[in-house]
Amino acid sequence: MLGAALAGCYRDTAKPIDNTTKPGNALAMTGCGSHDDLKSAPIDVMPEGRLRTQSSGVLSGATGRTWEGAPVPDGIPSKQGTLELFLLDKADGGHLAFYREPYNLHSCTLGGATNCAYQVRFYDRRGAMQWELALNEVMSRPDQLEVQDIRLADGVLYFNEACQSYSSGANGKCSALVAVDPRARKVMWRTPPLTSNGRFRIRGCYIIAGYGFTAEPDWLHLVDRGSGAVMQKLFVSSSPEQLTLVGPDRLDVQLYSGITRRFRLDGMDAANGTITAIDPDPYGGAGYGGAAYGGATYATPRP
Repeated sequence: MLGAALAGCYRDTAKPIDNTTKPGNALAMTGCGSHDDLKSAPIDVMPEGRLRTQSSGVLSGATGRTWEGAPVPDGIPSKQGTLELFLLDKADGGHLAFYREPYNLHSCTLGGATNCAYQVRFYDRRGAMQWELALNEVMSRPDQLEVQDIRLADGVLYFNEACQSYSSGANGKCSALVAVDPRARKVMWRTPPLTSNGRFRIRGCYIIAGYGFTAEPDWLHLVDRGSGAVMQKLFVSSSPEQLTLVGPDRLDVQLYSGITRRFRLDGMDAANGTITAIDPDPYGGAGYGGAAYGGATYATPRP
């Protein structure tokens, strides 16, 4: 049924999809690549919640949403059949257009487990489409997954196939980060599950991603852009909601509990990158600042 739904929305008959699930295939990048979120910050007009989108309103039905992003250039459609434009980022000298189908139209239902239909297109600065990709074809499973953030940098498409709800609904097999070569239509790597279920940030040679959910452990991950290897895993007291690059060497993470944790970034432009907490463990750690302790009431963010 999902295949028929996708066929009705769009066709992409280029090269066959290579949907490998094996991590560790090195990307064809020069060094770490020349683009990251510090140089080209992604547009985030709706910062609340896990889903990065530039369209406000309900996520179901044929209407009820309003475009809140930058003006859409001529030639870039706001719809592809039943799919709607949800993100339009400046990337690699052009625009990355991300489309998804709202719930209760064709491919997915609100409260159901089947993945919604997703499509990605890249338009150059003249407005000419250079490639398109039906994202469902490179996802690891047809159900229990939700794309909550996506990015194009140095010709590589990164996205998270996040758990729709509790990870137990997918037997823990969700919330991986995925890197795709969209022109070759090849999955380059996929991280282990439970790595990213919200916004992520690209900084130099690395991707910084968070995972957390109610009654599940909460973590911050440092992922190598070239291989998908998780280089560091740092515990935080509640789910990482907003990841902000304050500068080349500083990351602020707003937690679900309402507090903000500060981290130092070292070696992000080399092979020895590390994340180090600036604030001591008692500040915003498991003992304070968690949802059970009242969040911000017990741990006021530092400047």
